[in-house]
Amino acid sequence: MKKSFGIIGGMGTIATENFVHIINELTVTHKDQDYLDYIVFNHASIPDRTAYISDHTKQNPLPFLASDVEKLNYLGVSFIVITCNTAHYFLPELQKQSEVPIFSMPELAVKACKKETNKSIRVGIMATNGTISAGIYQKALIGKNVTPVIPDEYQQNLVMSLIYEDIKNRNFVDQEKYYQLIEYFFEECECDYIILGCTELSVAQEQTHYPSEYVIDAQFELAKYVVNQVKQAG
Repeated sequence: MKKSFGIIGGMGTIATENFVHIINELTVTHKDQDYLDYIVFNHASIPDRTAYISDHTKQNPLPFLASDVEKLNYLGVSFIVITCNTAHYFLPELQKQSEVPIFSMPELAVKACKKETNKSIRVGIMATNGTISAGIYQKALIGKNVTPVIPDEYQQNLVMSLIYEDIKNRNFVDQEKYYQLIEYFFEECECDYIILGCTELSVAQEQTHYPSEYVIDAQFELAKYVVNQVKQAG
């Protein structure tokens, strides 16, 4: 049997489903046995990550995530991925408890912002309030000759509305709102790249197919890396 890897998901469920779909689409297959072996924990009851990062009196997601890591340790997976950008706030603690590597989605997304010249590039960050306030992507960009660009309050409220009110609450992608945000970063903020730093935004990109190689979908970069890692391992 091929060794499996673990997926800690459910944050949200539709985004996790989208991640699994992308992995399956990227895998070259000719028969059932060619697909990858993986274990999915769709742990939808994990408390909201942004709520806790913004207010530590809220329920802490870390014990829930740590429990999933412990279970995957027991199951003997070869590596772990977490299909939630904001949950990477807890990655240092989770990696200490894991017996195998936990791949970092933010680091992979940052690597995809390839510089064509030596000039500093501007990278817009579309993410939850929690991801932005915790500086998850800002820290990943440090030392890479990159200027992180954070949206103003009005645009950030639109990002949160798209993530929580539209996609999480109604399973609906407001294409006009999504395109408006993309154009804001490219035109008003003069960004060279935009990182979609929330898996709900990955769902939006999957459904709208915004036509630009400079929109970096963090979840898609993680899926590509996973497929390549498994392929290289044989």
